[in-house]
Amino acid sequence: MRGRPRSLLRQAELLDGIVGHCLMRGGAPADEALITITRDEAGELQALVRCLWHMAPYENEIRRLVAGS
Repeated sequence: MRGRPRSLLRQAELLDGIVGHCLMRGGAPADEALITITRDEAGELQALVRCLWHMAPYENEIRRLVAGS
């Protein structure tokens, strides 16, 4: 994935889809899971990781902004 960053909704959908493959039928996390992701999904995950690394030093400030404190 190159260019514009994905929206928070798209990032949540991506992660939800991946996590969904790691759950048992009742919703409990599996002990282990083998999943297959596409090249595009891998690129989106790389972009998300880069974004989180850049945001990490500002986590407290972001939490204050979101929480309205």
